[in-house]
Amino acid sequence: TRRRDLAMESMESALSGKATPFTRLFSYKAIEMLVRGYQKMRAEGLDVRNGLLKDFLLASNYAGLAFGTAGCAAVHALSYPLGGTFHVPHGEANYSIFIAVMKTYQQAGVHGAMEEMMAFLGDLLDCRPEEAFDRLGDLLTAILPLKPLREYGMKEEHIRAFAGTVLASQQRLLGNNYVPLSEDQIAEVYASRF
Repeated sequence: TRRRDLAMESMESALSGKATPFTRLFSYKAIEMLVRGYQKMRAEGLDVRNGLLKDFLLASNYAGLAFGTAGCAAVHALSYPLGGTFHVPHGEANYSIFIAVMKTYQQAGVHGAMEEMMAFLGDLLDCRPEEAFDRLGDLLTAILPLKPLREYGMKEEHIRAFAGTVLASQQRLLGNNYVPLSEDQIAEVYASRF
């Protein structure tokens, strides 16, 4: 789960308003190394991961250099109620809502950092930029199936409650978002994964 968390952190920090050319360099290299590793695992089986550990460790360091400055954002903010309420491990909680957050950003308008990210992922995943997050989601779930939030114990009434909690208590992380998210948009992320 941790390797997927690093890809999420790298993407969040590349899209952050606090990102610099320096941190983006590290973000994009980490994303490339991790996605290439995931592609190899999907093609050749999960057992090849042992041969990828050196690359994953290096990618981890690149990701850390990026998000140490640019920060993490909505993916991490929205994962906290899942971990705190249902004891979902951090990386798994992030993974459970990652693609939904990226698609919410995408719906808000593709320009600047998001346009660059989607083009980069499109090249890596051999698809059109607008398909990049769907293809990335397919790649990740080929390695680790994605569970709906209700399988962790989430109920419909948690959707709106968690959205309010995140908006009230996670401004430190939400301040790094690609675009601001409203309480309704946050609730839609949870609802789409329910």
